[in-house]
Amino acid sequence: MSRRSRALVLGIAALAVASVSIDCGRTFVISNGRGTPVSGAYVAYHHEGRTYALVESVSYQASQLAILQSDTAGRVVVPWAVHAHWPIVQGHADMTIDLIYAPMLHNGLAWVSHRTAVSRPREFEVSTDLASVRLEDLSGDPSLWQGTLENLSSLLSRLTSQPTRGQNTPRFTGELVDHFKDEYAAILDRYGETPRAIPDMPESVRWSTEEEKRGWQAMVDRDLAQRPRWGDELRRRFATEIAIYQRQK
Repeated sequence: MSRRSRALVLGIAALAVASVSIDCGRTFVISNGRGTPVSGAYVAYHHEGRTYALVESVSYQASQLAILQSDTAGRVVVPWAVHAHWPIVQGHADMTIDLIYAPMLHNGLAWVSHRTAVSRPREFEVSTDLASVRLEDLSGDPSLWQGTLENLSSLLSRLTSQPTRGQNTPRFTGELVDHFKDEYAAILDRYGETPRAIPDMPESVRWSTEEEKRGWQAMVDRDLAQRPRWGDELRRRFATEIAIYQRQK
């Protein structure tokens, strides 16, 4: 084989290697605030990478959304995967945990980045090695509990409008619809007649001008006047969606 032919073969091989991403998967454990393993938690994930352009880089989705569930030990095993992508212009694809939802804790706020551990006090904690996720029980805070409903609504919209993968994902999607309806009924039963509290002023507003602070306060006052109870707000946000899922049964 001539030198030119060897260079061509090596070049083709290098392009082939550069166009394949191999994700080794991940195993992590989900527990509650006391450290007890949480079984039956749902985990939504996909793979994504970066597409590089002259001005900025944007993400591309390398795999469809899939759902897993934690076992009796709280363990979630995300399998390894291989993805093809354009060499040079696209980077390797990594796994991203879009959402973790534990029905028994009413907690659907956690996610896991493929690089950095992100935690939120009173909500969830991700260990620095990404090997464990601790979830708090959110049933004592209607604002955080509503956040779970918001995230379930968004996830179900993706699951029911886009192609998915995984043998169990369709079944898990149906179960998540039922959990979404149950969460809505439960939070209404517990907090429907409870007055809504004035929310904390966001940091971005706190450090802004006095005019912007007054504008924010006026907006909050109007919102609370129109929907003074949690039931008013929850029905405004979710009643139509719940009715659609009820009709689909």
